Amino acid sequence: MPETKMTSDAREINALLEISKAIASGLYLEDVLRLIVTVTANVMDSKICSLWILDERDQKLKLKATQSISEEYLKERSLGLGEGVVGHVALHNQPMAIANVLKEPLYKEKELARREGLVSMLSVPMCIKEKVIGVINCYTSYPRTFSKSEEEMLSTVANQAAICIENSGLMETLDIDEILRLVLEGVIKNIGFDRARLYLVNERRDVLECKMAVGVDVEKIKGIELPLDPEASIVSRSVIEKKPYVIPDARIDPRVNPVLKEKFNLHSLVVIPLLTKEKALGAIAADHTEPGRRLTKETLDSVMTVAQQAGLAIQNASMYQELKNFSRQMEEKIQKTTADLRKTEAELVRSEKLAALGQLAAGIAHEIRNPLTSINILIHSLRERLPSENSQQEDLKVIEEEIHRMNEIVDQFLRFAKPAPPFFEKTDVLSIVEETLQLLRPQIEKQRIVVEKEFQALPMIQMDPEQMKQAMLNLLLNAIQAMPEGGQLTLKGRNSEDGQWIHLSIQDSGMGISGEDIDKLFDPFFSTKEGGIGLGLSITHRIIDQHHGKIEVETIPGEGTLFTVCLPIH
Repeated sequence: MPETKMTSDAREINALLEISKAIASGLYLEDVLRLIVTVTANVMDSKICSLWILDERDQKLKLKATQSISEEYLKERSLGLGEGVVGHVALHNQPMAIANVLKEPLYKEKELARREGLVSMLSVPMCIKEKVIGVINCYTSYPRTFSKSEEEMLSTVANQAAICIENSGLMETLDIDEILRLVLEGVIKNIGFDRARLYLVNERRDVLECKMAVGVDVEKIKGIELPLDPEASIVSRSVIEKKPYVIPDARIDPRVNPVLKEKFNLHSLVVIPLLTKEKALGAIAADHTEPGRRLTKETLDSVMTVAQQAGLAIQNASMYQELKNFSRQMEEKIQKTTADLRKTEAELVRSEKLAALGQLAAGIAHEIRNPLTSINILIHSLRERLPSENSQQEDLKVIEEEIHRMNEIVDQFLRFAKPAPPFFEKTDVLSIVEETLQLLRPQIEKQRIVVEKEFQALPMIQMDPEQMKQAMLNLLLNAIQAMPEGGQLTLKGRNSEDGQWIHLSIQDSGMGISGEDIDKLFDPFFSTKEGGIGLGLSITHRIIDQHHGKIEVETIPGEGTLFTVCLPIH
C-alpha cells in the first residue's frame, strides 16, 4: 500500500521528536549521533544510515555514526570536500539520489557496497544557515527510486539534527591539542608574553615533553624532552616542587636548562606548573623576546589563573578520552559477544537438525538397503546364467553399477546417522592431507588444477586418522568440483600464534558461494551442486566437531572459497 502524505508527515514529526529528546537528555555526542542515524534509518526504511561531519580544521568529512553492525562498514573513514558522493553533496550543498551505487562514477566504495549488498542511495547535506556541517546517507538493499517528498523528509531531519548539534555545543569536542593551543594563545594575547610553550609529564618515560608552542617555529620544539629532575631544568623543578618560578634574566640563572637557553635565546621567563588535585600534569613556560622586560606580580597571577584552568581542562579532556576509549572497547566487546552468541546459536540449531535428520536417515537407509541387497543378488544371478555374448549382459551391468551407486549413498546416510566415535591416536596431520591429495591426483590432473602447498612444521596431534581422511577428502573434493575448468588449489598448514591450534586451509579459485547459501553450507541435505546429496560438508563438520575443532568458511562470489580447519594441539 503506498504511503499517504499524512503517514509520511507523522513519521517525519516522530523522527524530529526523537532527535530533540536525545539532545535534551544530555547524552554524549556519539550517543546522540547514533540515535539520529537509527531514527533516520527507521523513518527512511533503509538498510544502512550513516552520518558524516565536516572537520573544519582539515576540511575532511569523517564518518561519525552508523546503525550498521558490519565491522567493515564501521571502520574509520574520511573524505575530502568534493571527493566521492559524500564530498560532492557537501561541496555543492545539494542532495543526490543514486539508483545503483555500483554504476555511479562518483561512488568510491564499490567493493564495500558489493559485500554489504547496498544498491540505492540518498545523500543529503546537514546545513545551518546555508553552511554545511555534515552529510547523512541512506542505503537500501534493493533498487529504489526516492521520491521528492522522501528527499525533503530526509533533508528536514538532517537540518533539524544539525541545528540540535550546533545549539547543544556538541560540535566542540574535548580535543587536548585544541585545548593546549587555546591556553597558550591566551597567555600571549591576554597577558602580553611574546612566546609560550607547554610541557606535559610522560609518566611512563619519566620525562617532560614539549607538546605545544605559540610564537615559536614548530620545528624548534620537535623532540624537546626534559628529565624529571629538579637539577635538569627550571621547568622540571617547577613540576616536581609544584610551585611557580620567575626568572628575571635567564642568561645568568644556572637553574635554566642551557640547551633551551641557547635554543630560544631566553631573557625574562616565567614557569607555572599545571596542577589538578595536587598532581602536576606539566608546566607552562612563557617569556619575552626582548631583554629588560619586567615581570610583575599581576602578570604572574594572571598566568597562574590560566594554568589552573588549563590543568582542569586537560584533566577533563583526558578523562573524556579515557571514557570514550572505554566506551568503544565495551562496544567492540558487546559486538564480538553478540556475534559469538549468534554463531553458537546457529551451531546448536545445526546440531539439533543433525540429530533429528540422523534418526530419520537411519530408518530410511535401513529400509532401502534390504531390497537393494535382494535386487543385487538377483541381478548377479541373472548375469551368471546368461551367455557372455548376450546383449542383455550390458544392461544388467549398468543396473548393477547403479545399485552399487545407490548403496554408496545409503552408506553416506548411515555414516551421517550413526557416526562411529573417533578412535584417537597420535597422527601427523600433514600426512593425512598428502595421502588424501594423492587419491585425488588423477582428477586434479584431468581438470588441469595447479596445486600450491605452504606447510609449516606441525606437531603430531591426537585424531582419528580415517575420520580425518574422510573430512579432508570431502573438503578437497568440494574445492576440485568448484573448478571444473581448472584453477588453483592452495593448501596451507600453520601453527596458531598462541601455540594452541593447528590451522589447515583449503582455498579454491572457483566461482565462490553466494551470501544466501553460505549460512546453510553445513546443513544436512543442502547442496549447490546438481545431483549432490548435501551430506559431505555436514559429515565433515561433525568430524571436526568430534575432534574439538572448528571449521570456518570465507567466500567472495566469482573469486573462490576458503575453508579453514582449526584442530587443537593439546
